[in-house]
Amino acid sequence: MSSRILWLVFASALASNCCGTCHAQDVAPESIKVAAAQLLTDVGRLDDNKQKIVAAMREASQRKCQVVLFHEGCLTGYPNGQQIQGIDFAAVRAAESEIRQLAEELQLAVLLGSTGKVGDQYFNYVLVIDETGRALGQYHKTWRAGEPHYTAGSGPVIFRVAGVEATVIICHDLRYPGLARLGVAAGARIVFIANNESGITQEHKLLGYRSMQISRATENLVYSVMSNCPADPNHVTRGNCSHGNSKIVAPIGTIVDEAGVFEERLVVGELRLARATASTVTRTLGKDPATVKRYGVTSENPAYAAWMQAGLKLVRRLDGSDVPQHLRTPKATAAQPAATP
Repeated sequence: MSSRILWLVFASALASNCCGTCHAQDVAPESIKVAAAQLLTDVGRLDDNKQKIVAAMREASQRKCQVVLFHEGCLTGYPNGQQIQGIDFAAVRAAESEIRQLAEELQLAVLLGSTGKVGDQYFNYVLVIDETGRALGQYHKTWRAGEPHYTAGSGPVIFRVAGVEATVIICHDLRYPGLARLGVAAGARIVFIANNESGITQEHKLLGYRSMQISRATENLVYSVMSNCPADPNHVTRGNCSHGNSKIVAPIGTIVDEAGVFEERLVVGELRLARATASTVTRTLGKDPATVKRYGVTSENPAYAAWMQAGLKLVRRLDGSDVPQHLRTPKATAAQPAATP
């Protein structure tokens, strides 16, 4: 059996056992072209940040990319507890709406790191917009990194962009690999990672960061696509910037493309989806055809498989049914129920 056919068998098997998170899907494309934008943005520079994002989207479209990922807090900067109180969230909503409209114009899926406020709660999220310009929803960072001003998110998500099932995590979430694994168990073949890690002067952390980006790909046998903020060449110790090294990692751990520490550029790669078998995950679910062929059983550890399958109940599908009003298209507004503003 070819790897392409095997991949489709895996996806079909998973769709029948995803605890309501999956639904019947069209056949995935053989490959897609994705970009991770490495941009130097900051708190208090919303217009400048937006213009960089718009330029990156246009470049990604010109280069025939189908999806572009932006780092944690790319639009708003990554504010501390004091800075977040000074953000004009009406202006943030207007910028997000403009970016959604451009995604629709360019027919480009966008994953955008941003910050929002609902009532008296602040959220650190990635806004997911598909290639038709439809906002699918927000993934809120599940595991905070010492940021009590943010409200914790509610766990793993799955969504479909450019015909491919995917999941997304944010920065510190990397240290909790079950988030990505459950997304893959629900059918994702790409793990998007929106980072804004410690700066370049925190040298003792850099190898661990790099290892985690690669591990999320290799342990799940899927692609990982990571966007991080670069270091500021004029002020390497300032806050709200990181150490760059945005990268795309193949399922076996090879680097498809990677930016440097200070570069502002698109990291681009062609993802050949037959290579994203996720067999290490489907095996633990008791859904791996190769296990039956090799060992004569559907599951080598039924108790573990049951535990994994129970975890699928935690996975939430972003499907456009619950998005803020400012991100709704006229068609979506007529078809969907009211959502939290």
